[in-house]
Amino acid sequence: RQFLAMLSGSDRQPFQHGIGRLEHAKAIIDPSNPLTARVIVNRVWANHFGKGLVSSPGDFGLRADPPSHPELLDWLTTQFIADGWSLKKLHRLIVLSAAFQQSSGGPDDAAEFARAQELDPANRLLWRMNAHRLSFEEMRDSMLAASGKLDASLGGKPTELFKPPFPVRRTLYGLVDRQFLPGTLRMFDFANPDLHIPQRSETTVPQQSLFLMNHPLVLERAKQLAKLVSETTDSASQVRQMYQQVFQRNPSTEQLADALQLLSSEVPESDKPPATAAEWSYGFGALDEAARKVSSFTPLPHFTGTAWQGGPAFPDAALGWVQLSATGGHPGNDRQHAAIRRWTAPKAMIISIASEVVHEPEVGDGIRTFIVSSRTGVLQAAKAHKQTVPMNVDSMAVEAGETIDFVVDIGDVLNTDQYFWRCQISETSAAESNRSIAWNSESDFPRNISERLTPLEQLAQVLLCSNEFLFVD
Repeated sequence: RQFLAMLSGSDRQPFQHGIGRLEHAKAIIDPSNPLTARVIVNRVWANHFGKGLVSSPGDFGLRADPPSHPELLDWLTTQFIADGWSLKKLHRLIVLSAAFQQSSGGPDDAAEFARAQELDPANRLLWRMNAHRLSFEEMRDSMLAASGKLDASLGGKPTELFKPPFPVRRTLYGLVDRQFLPGTLRMFDFANPDLHIPQRSETTVPQQSLFLMNHPLVLERAKQLAKLVSETTDSASQVRQMYQQVFQRNPSTEQLADALQLLSSEVPESDKPPATAAEWSYGFGALDEAARKVSSFTPLPHFTGTAWQGGPAFPDAALGWVQLSATGGHPGNDRQHAAIRRWTAPKAMIISIASEVVHEPEVGDGIRTFIVSSRTGVLQAAKAHKQTVPMNVDSMAVEAGETIDFVVDIGDVLNTDQYFWRCQISETSAAESNRSIAWNSESDFPRNISERLTPLEQLAQVLLCSNEFLFVD
């Protein structure tokens, strides 16, 4: 065991102690081998400026481009070694430099800017700063810091970044599972943990925007940032405080006006549920076939945003497969857990029912469907197996508080029993036949408003998704 012959010279000697790892490490950082220090200095520089003094951080050989500033690389390397290989001192030296403190805008003088652009369009000579996007780790930590929740404690076990409740520790302590690397990390060009990645790629894809608009992790940060400034009652003060939290500056006059306009906006009409939605409820129960009435009805306890069901997991451990969505659902595991969409009459009136049950799968033995009145019993009944069945009631009188249940249970066995059932109940006034009210099972279904943001939270999200926040200038 000994060091590389090409780098050792004529006095190459085998390692003498143990397995040789310590001697190997000392040989790598030996003062006579300046390449190691140059490589790490170049990579630190690249992290701050977006590109290294040597543009190929993983190749310092004959095929690599020469350094853009060879004397600077030599000087930084010498200083780095003299400082005891201290990365902290190297970072401090770079960020306090005039080069780092430049703006990406370049010279204010137009002629000077044009001349520099002509001579060095790629900015290899650093006549201005290279603006570059934050990595995912930097972006997440910045969001936590801006919302006042970054946990900067040191040490400890790694945590799962994308599992609620979302942790607030630095992303450095995020769990990296090589076999199951989260898709979000891949989306933001995270380095492949199975490969040698001297420099990350930087792509721009639609999924990144969708993450910032919709992911619970981002929405949680926006809500926390809004909560942080909500103690101030004055809207203008809230905006200024939020700008200070995110950008460390006050908003311009135009930005303040736009933000105040957003804060004064009302909830859109499209976000408000229709008045007819209040008459529907969603649950499970059983049909007493002898009495021809529903013998029990229990509301389903969990709403996913698109469906009512037994719990967050589907099927639920206790209630099984029972589920109701805007367009249909799935009956439970047995006939005691039938899916029941219930309509309650708000007043005495005459109604008609128009509906259609669709069961598509060929496997299994289909489903049983019923329309049941709490006052008069079963109004319609049918069995559906890979077919479409109309379920209509032309006209009937209902009393205030009377319920109409749309019941679905399994056939003889539980097997591929998902179905579609869209129902419409229409009221026709006997005195004024030209006026009617309609209840529609799809348009009246609850909308997912659990993640809707208030105007103040929307402003927080706008700032966290802005280029000024996501890019280093």
